[in-house]
Amino acid sequence: MWRCVEWCTSRPAARPPRHFFFDCYLRGIDNDWEQKTPKVRWDALQFGDRPATHDIVLEDFPVPGTEYRELFASSNGRLGDKPPPAAETVTYNSEDRQSRVEFTHTFSEPSRLIGLPKAILYMSCDTRDDFTVFVILRKKDRDGKDLIHMNFPVDATPIKSIAEIPQKQQHSVNLHMGQMGILRASHREIDASKNIHPQFPFHPHGREQKVPRGTVVKLEIGIWAMGVDFDAGESISLQVGGQYPSLSEFANWSEPRPEHELNRGQHKVHFGGEYPSSLILPYIGKP
Repeated sequence: MWRCVEWCTSRPAARPPRHFFFDCYLRGIDNDWEQKTPKVRWDALQFGDRPATHDIVLEDFPVPGTEYRELFASSNGRLGDKPPPAAETVTYNSEDRQSRVEFTHTFSEPSRLIGLPKAILYMSCDTRDDFTVFVILRKKDRDGKDLIHMNFPVDATPIKSIAEIPQKQQHSVNLHMGQMGILRASHREIDASKNIHPQFPFHPHGREQKVPRGTVVKLEIGIWAMGVDFDAGESISLQVGGQYPSLSEFANWSEPRPEHELNRGQHKVHFGGEYPSSLILPYIGKP
């Protein structure tokens, strides 16, 4: 497995490994490719204008010995080691893309996260009997500013910084804001027998389980696999909202969703007490 290779495989350093592969499988040359090539190579994004760390050799994926650290939504927008003793609620306007709730953890030491994150949220809606939840993990600098990653090497572009990209040219092809997860509440059912990993629940989507208005339900939301490094003082935040939280992808070909699928009104995130909302992160050690 070799992740994040779209742009890097065209660079000169990537040619010998490709030739090695093609010699083995196209020319039939016995060159011990399978024995000499790592099973998994991964990238760790740094975000901002810093280049990613490429070709991290891993024994397997998910990484053996991964410590899955569960951080609990807490008061004042924090992610803590323990859930608050009393239940609390925060809300966002599900119709407003700028409205969201956020819970943040600041790293006290350099940390590398590689693998599968997962959000566990207890949520309700008083307006409709169904709703869609969007989550995204954002990396923040020491000043609390959200960072963005450029999807190809800055030195291969005519610019020197992400800040130079005009707003209208910012989209998911060239920029990555963070790992996302999406779940519709009525499709929260999980078939654990088909999970590829406990951190990535399998939703069969075989039936709808509507949510009576005001009823709190538990949502386990799988999030894109990640590879991100953090320095001491940098943070990761779990942002929860009712609209697509990242940059546009193929807006010109996207049809408006029917009314019954749209979010309406306030969504409530319940945490603490009987509602231990949390974020589970795959920690593999220091960079």
